[in-house]
This record gives sequence, C-alpha cells and structure tokens, in this order.
Amino acid sequence: ADADLSMVVDADIACEAPDILLLIDRTMSMHRQPDGVQPENTPMGRAGSKWALAVNSIKAVTASLEGSIRFGIALFPVDRGGDICVTLEERTGGTIASNVQCEEGEVLVTPNISTAGAIDGAIGIETTRLCRSTPIGGGIATATAELAAIKSPIRQQFVVLLTDGEDTCDEALVLANMHALADSGVNAYVIGFDSSGGGIDSGLLNDLACAGKTAAGFPAPCTADMMGHFTATDRDGAALYQLAEDAAQLTATFEAFAGEVCCGCVD
Repeated sequence: ADADLSMVVDADIACEAPDILLLIDRTMSMHRQPDGVQPENTPMGRAGSKWALAVNSIKAVTASLEGSIRFGIALFPVDRGGDICVTLEERTGGTIASNVQCEEGEVLVTPNISTAGAIDGAIGIETTRLCRSTPIGGGIATATAELAAIKSPIRQQFVVLLTDGEDTCDEALVLANMHALADSGVNAYVIGFDSSGGGIDSGLLNDLACAGKTAAGFPAPCTADMMGHFTATDRDGAALYQLAEDAAQLTATFEAFAGEVCCGCVD
C-alpha cells in the first residue's frame, strides 16, 4: 500500500534504522498454496506453500536490508513444544495440531541491526511448526510488549503483520490491541497473503490497516473516534491493506514497506 507516512515518520529521525517486528501467522492454513490448493506432500510441492513462500521472502528481505532496518520476528500463536504443533510435512499429510487455542504469540528474534542470520536460524520451511487457531489479537499483544521493552526515543518502531486468514479467537480484542499498539507510538502495516479470494477477512484487515495508521491513502479512508482510534470508513470497501497473491508480490511488499520508513533502504 502506498500509505502517506508524512504524519508518521519524523523527518529528523527518518534515516535512523527503525525497529521492524515481523509478526507472522503460523497457523495450519499456511500449508496451502496462495490459491488455496493443497500441495503435493513432497519437498517440491511443499515449496509452493504459503509458509515456504513467506519464509523465503522474509529471509531474502532481512538479508538484503539488515544494515538499514532493525529486523525482528515473532510468530503467532506460540508453539509450546511437545509436538503439539505440526511440521509442514505433517500438516500437508493430514496431521492436525493439538495446541491450546487462542494463546499469545512468541518473539523468536528481538529487533536489532544485522539479525538476518538469527532470523534465518529461527525459522525454517520444514522445521518451524504450524499451530491451530488464529489469535491475531494475541500476536499483536506480544508485539506491543516486545517493542515497548526496547523502545528508544531516537528511532521509530513498526510492526508488519502477515496473515492468510481471519481471526478465530476474539475479533474485538484484535482491534483493541491494534489501537493500543498505535497509542504506544507504533504503526503497523498489514499484509493479506492469499489469492483464493475466500480465506481473508478483508473487513477486519481494512480496520487494522486504519488502526495501524498505514491504510492506503491514510487518513482519508479512515474514521477516528473520540479517542483518536481509527477504523475503516467503508469496512467492506476496497482493500486498504496490502494484498499479496504470490511470492513476488510478497517480497515486493516487504521491500516497499521498508522503503517507506527508512531513508535509503531500497533502491
């Protein structure tokens, strides 16, 4: 989204490497291709899954921009171990995760300079496990706490939320937590990763893009309440978040967001 960040980025600190926490949906539906098709359960087939495409995109972008962005990564929901969440191969083969639903997320790498190697080691196509339920609100709460712990007056902070579906836990909490994140001075970009047309809750993502103050054309398509909290004026209208339908669009979106918040990050 070509958000107008003139109200977001302070010109005096725009070239200070910002904190960007990538907040990634690791729910079981990520085993499918972007078009919703179930891939073949082979290494080549799984390479076309949304999870594999997201992992590859994240690793490529963080490696290319690690000197200019303080990248970190968090996944939601949390994987508490014990094989309760499942590998990509297991999920593609039909195994269902048994984790407790609607928990918070987990931070794998704290935002910092030169974290590409740490992020590369923290997430894997075949090793990182996928879990059941989509607690977007819990993930946002995790991101809020993490960024508050490392907040500095000399740099901006951002969240990039990537999801392929809809919240399955508490939609009211999702929006409340995004407003709380914005109140803390953190703006959030929203990416819907899907090309099937049926998986994404576009209305919720429109609200989240407005609440995160990065909606396309912000603030024009958004309405503020008495607390200064934004939601989409036309919730069911055109997408105000960024829709990525394939790997190339996803990588381009990550790069575009980075270019909007950091001077000289992207050619």
